[in-house]
Amino acid sequence: MTSPDWLNHPPLDSESVFDEFVREFGGQKVPELVGKSPSFENADYLFRRENVIAELKTLKTDFGQTKKFKEDYSALMRKYAQDGRMTFGAIFRPNERPPEFILDFLRLFRPPLERILKKANGQIKDTRANTEFKDANGVLILVNDEFYSLEPRFIMAVLGDKLVHSYKAIDEFVYLTLNHYVDTGDRYARLLWAPQYSERAPASLQSFINALGARWFEFLEEKLGPFDISTKTDDGSFLNVTRAIVPPKRG
Repeated sequence: MTSPDWLNHPPLDSESVFDEFVREFGGQKVPELVGKSPSFENADYLFRRENVIAELKTLKTDFGQTKKFKEDYSALMRKYAQDGRMTFGAIFRPNERPPEFILDFLRLFRPPLERILKKANGQIKDTRANTEFKDANGVLILVNDEFYSLEPRFIMAVLGDKLVHSYKAIDEFVYLTLNHYVDTGDRYARLLWAPQYSERAPASLQSFINALGARWFEFLEEKLGPFDISTKTDDGSFLNVTRAIVPPKRG
């Protein structure tokens, strides 16, 4: 059987691809501004015209497949069963699990995801403090490459909840996929660009992110070839039916 085109192209390196994309869009690498060995941990990109500092992070580890996570998950299952809050059968039938179990399940992912937020927040904050861009908006660009254990809506919920209460240097984050395709309920494998804004984000930042996202997909089509379909929407509810597509292991 012939594999679909999106499975046949080699994986793209998120850092080198984004470096190229940012330069094309008119941004620059922060090391070009502060030097390669500054006394602080800098963010990745600066968009001077838009007054935006951005940090790129890539999810390459599937935390849900680690030994520790599996142990914690098993312990959570046992606790719910022993407390009578979940039947034994629900261990094998996820639709029978109570809503509070889902919340506790998501909490297992918070520590590794929060470490990413904390690191990015510090880098953006320090870049502001050590450059002339003291009032720049901070953006986290989070690329999911190989993290399949948590659906997009849950990843965004965990990150969004933390950004409301903490990590004030990040005004907005974009969750996107590059080598990781998703199913949104139709017959197409799709790539995501899903932004989420804090209450601090001005309208100008939203306009910039929308323009950046539009150009991002044009940039990808130039690299990968034309997409079969492209959908733009301000309604984030589509994430509720979005599922990760786990590709077969490359031989």
